[in-house]
Amino acid sequence: MTDAPSWNPLDPDFLSDPYPHYARLRAEDPVHRTPLGPLIVSRYDDAFQVLRDPTTSVKRSNRPEEIPEYMKPLEKRRMERAPSILGLDPPDHTRLRKLVQRTFTPRSINKMRSQTETIVESLLDDLANCVTIDLIADYAFVVPFTVIHTMLGLPEADTDKVREWSGALTQTLEPFLTPDQVTAALDAGHKMDAYLTDAIEWKRREPADDLLTGLIQVEEEGDRLDSDELLSMVGLLFVAGHETTVNLIGNGMYALLSHPDQLELVRTGQVDDENMTEELLRYDSPVQTSGRHLTQDTVIGGVEVAADEWVLTALGSANRDESFWGDTAPDLDLTRDGAARHLSFGSGVHHCLGAALARMEGAISISRLVRRFPQLSVIEEPTINARIILRGRGTFPVNLGEPA
Repeated sequence: MTDAPSWNPLDPDFLSDPYPHYARLRAEDPVHRTPLGPLIVSRYDDAFQVLRDPTTSVKRSNRPEEIPEYMKPLEKRRMERAPSILGLDPPDHTRLRKLVQRTFTPRSINKMRSQTETIVESLLDDLANCVTIDLIADYAFVVPFTVIHTMLGLPEADTDKVREWSGALTQTLEPFLTPDQVTAALDAGHKMDAYLTDAIEWKRREPADDLLTGLIQVEEEGDRLDSDELLSMVGLLFVAGHETTVNLIGNGMYALLSHPDQLELVRTGQVDDENMTEELLRYDSPVQTSGRHLTQDTVIGGVEVAADEWVLTALGSANRDESFWGDTAPDLDLTRDGAARHLSFGSGVHHCLGAALARMEGAISISRLVRRFPQLSVIEEPTINARIILRGRGTFPVNLGEPA
């Protein structure tokens, strides 16, 4: 670790374990100028302030005009598409969010829970025939992808190719891509758009009791999603919607297997599954940062920050801030009171639209895996996916042991 505290995601040591770096930033330089240019705030109260400030924007207006030549085709594709809800401010963001939220009725949520339970139990039945698996590829990725595919009502036969496209497109959520990743993302984007366009038209002709039909038919005071907005929203569900849950399951299982006392609480049903999930989200956040553009001069943590700055909120750091969580902030405690106050899903008007779904999937998939395979153990240390924003495990070899 360097003499001065730093947020440097290009440092392999930081990518491997950012939490000691976060601790130094909170203590020594909580409003920190990063080596990449933006500011980053690492304390809970400062992150909470920025995320909930209605004068901030998610649009990065000070983005450099010059980008690498190999990135320009990807940027052109972004400019030609309907903007994702992730990149919209009110009132456009408010309008889209209200429309989408109307599809998440109590009835639809109950149906999603039932579908998730069925998918998880079926997968666990299949895994009972295995001795060892890669927890990410064979479980953590399969559950949320199958859930969103089923909820949208898309053909099962297309699962493998859509998974491949989704994986390539997920890389575009990161700030840095290689030329090969750009090429793969462009190819996947064209194929995903064609696939989803066909699926949307099919659902228009043959509506069913599923989420895609609901998104097509949803209406608020005469307003509906247009074709481009619908395509953008469904694509986002595949790309951002499932990746965070993959990381929740992978990071959560690693945390439990590294803390046998906490794992035993889950195995024996001594903790509430929902609170377990909140604490796992707090302890090792699947999403590490969220950025905001300041539209006016602002004081953050006692520091005057000028308008037009791009400020990153270090969600993973805020979730372990001792000044908010107390002396036990670095510890995994599945019985923690108030664990749901973590910032892993952001806060304010841009609070993650799929948070309830991710929580539900995490609670079901983690608790049932642990209880079905009580002897589950790590074969070798999992790899880190080396991503800046979406922190997760790359490979995670485990021995399942005998099923219960």
